[in-house]
Amino acid sequence: MKTQQTKDMEQALIRDALRKGKHPALEVPYAHTIDIGHGTYWPEGQWEYIDAVIEEQGMFTCLELKVSISDLHSQAAQSYIGSRNYMVCPMDMALKVIQKKDPWLAKYPNVGIMGWDGKDSFRIIKRCKIKYRIPNNDWITLAKGMILKLSNAMKDLIGE
Repeated sequence: MKTQQTKDMEQALIRDALRKGKHPALEVPYAHTIDIGHGTYWPEGQWEYIDAVIEEQGMFTCLELKVSISDLHSQAAQSYIGSRNYMVCPMDMALKVIQKKDPWLAKYPNVGIMGWDGKDSFRIIKRCKIKYRIPNNDWITLAKGMILKLSNAMKDLIGE
């Protein structure tokens, strides 16, 4: 169950991405895949949902939204498979994670941290390590997941 703070952060992310000419989607389905030959990939294991994915010029930024330290350390999957990967959280939480050297930092050293001001502004607190080439199966799975979510959003818009 999403908190109101999580919903507000999602909406702020969407507004911010659209203002910048990027292509955002929420709750993007993702499945780890295996190559079964000839560029065909088969889902392997359980489907996960990435909180938000933003595409820009063929690069995917995967965002995991967290609103508390307990949320950050919960058993919920954190899928960092994009070209850029960030944990997005309220600004005060982002600063605490850095200042207190939270164990999450060691677990995800290549993931950046983005702080949210509670309105419409985000600031990078820790830069992520960019992966200029992600595996084809991850790229295809992210693209398909975004197409599915955006198509469903269009269906909701026209009332089907």
